[in-house]
Amino acid sequence: GKETAYLTDYCDPAGLPALRTAISTHLRRARAVAVTEDQVIVTTGGQEALNLVFTLLKGHTRQLCIENPCYLGASLIFRNAGLAIHPVPVDGEGLRTDLLPTAKGSLLYVTPSHQFPTGSTMPLTRRLALLRWAEETDSYIVEDDYDSDFRYDGPPLTALAGLDGGRRVFYAGTFSKSVGAGLRIGFATVPHMFWDEARMLKARMSNGQAWLEQAALAAFIDEGHFDRHLRRLRQVYKARRDCLVGALRKTFDGAVVLGGESGLHLVWRFPSGFPPARQIQLLAREQGIGVYALSSGAAYDFDPGARDDMLVFGYSSLNETQIETAVGELQRILLGQADRGEGTV
Repeated sequence: GKETAYLTDYCDPAGLPALRTAISTHLRRARAVAVTEDQVIVTTGGQEALNLVFTLLKGHTRQLCIENPCYLGASLIFRNAGLAIHPVPVDGEGLRTDLLPTAKGSLLYVTPSHQFPTGSTMPLTRRLALLRWAEETDSYIVEDDYDSDFRYDGPPLTALAGLDGGRRVFYAGTFSKSVGAGLRIGFATVPHMFWDEARMLKARMSNGQAWLEQAALAAFIDEGHFDRHLRRLRQVYKARRDCLVGALRKTFDGAVVLGGESGLHLVWRFPSGFPPARQIQLLAREQGIGVYALSSGAAYDFDPGARDDMLVFGYSSLNETQIETAVGELQRILLGQADRGEGTV
């Protein structure tokens, strides 16, 4: 049968057709991205999806634009490219579209749904401004939608690729956050005009993915298990998010918490007088607590003089008791620093 043939033959380098169809159906329903299966390339996780799109567009690109601060994995790809890089500042509404370069032929990497690492969400007005900029400057956009399956507050957001209508936005996604990082399945969507080139590029890169995991994931999505799984996870993660925000605000009076509306991490911005975030990260690690300064871990800041006053908290793998214990331990660490005269709490 067909399943036996998949074991003895090479699969389509773009991925198992059943999985590409399942992904396109999920994207239409969950993210308002109207793509067909012949626009989806299955990849080895989200990082290969970014690599694929960047390699595909390198010949069309004169300069690279990236959020600042940004995801380290994207900055590594860009910094090895031999092209000029324009870091674009981020504020509470994501990437500052008014600071994008006006030169023609840019490739922009952006995380509009939950900016990494600051957690900010880009509003519709700014998303539309971003698409106008791409048209006016003949530029392309890579939308990394790495944790968009988890939105807790407000209505679902239409992805940038959904607003674009298949012209200038390449969408990169992953199942690492929703199913498990060990699965190593991600995907990229490409406009129709790039499909043949993208499929041939994927064949050169790795000639497709293992068949069995793709078939299992396609069935998991098609049979409705993935949607039920996401609904359960959202409830669990929302409870953990609420616990973390409550513990921070209770323990550190009026703590300023950013980026908690969605995703699996949020950011605490310190008031003045606190020790540097990198110092707190090191002290917390000694006590077995994983919190990260904004410019460390999986994040990268192009500005070496940036203020070191934000800590990133990932909360998906801790239960509520562990979260409350960790925040209490963090308070003890900071009080200890204050006693030594290294910041006030």
